[in-house]
Amino acid sequence: MVLICDRLVKERAKNLRERMLTGGIPAAVSALSSIRPFLPVRLLVTFTDVFDDLRRLPTDPIFCVAIGQGFVNSALHAVRVDSEEEAIRAVRQHLALENDAGFGSHLTPEIFRGPGFYEIRGHTIVFTAYEERLFLCLVFAQGRCVTPEMIRAFCSPGDREGPADGANGIAVHVHHLNAKLTPALGERPIREKRFFGYYLKGI
Repeated sequence: MVLICDRLVKERAKNLRERMLTGGIPAAVSALSSIRPFLPVRLLVTFTDVFDDLRRLPTDPIFCVAIGQGFVNSALHAVRVDSEEEAIRAVRQHLALENDAGFGSHLTPEIFRGPGFYEIRGHTIVFTAYEERLFLCLVFAQGRCVTPEMIRAFCSPGDREGPADGANGIAVHVHHLNAKLTPALGERPIREKRFFGYYLKGI
């Protein structure tokens, strides 16, 4: 999962999140003062005018992509890019969503992500855009429970939230995902822990 951090939640962060969601990347937005509930995440994206303040928070072990001009110390587990396009490319490569040539790659030894499809244990699966974000959200959580609130934060486009993004709507998406994944895995891989959320088992 990707967390986009800004000093305040500004339009630049919201617009970048929408671009990432459109590209199938589960992403949330947070102000620096509100970052703790989102941790841990796989990757941080921020802006160079915010980077120094971000690194004063307990996020040092998390790789960070900083957008804009200025100096970013790569020793702080970070890389600087000039544009949103470069940031999205860096995110995709860091999350193993594509390789340097722009093609698919293995997210795990059993999950291959190709252009427009996934291959899991020899089965080709095509997800809807929301299903893909939800699936990646659970994959990147690495077996930890993800609450419905975090699923909404990382997977639901902010300008189109509705009944489908409530707890019942998320349960429907999980049901459809399990229906697609079960033939490949022989069992339902997405499990619900009551009052906590959902986690991925067996991949």
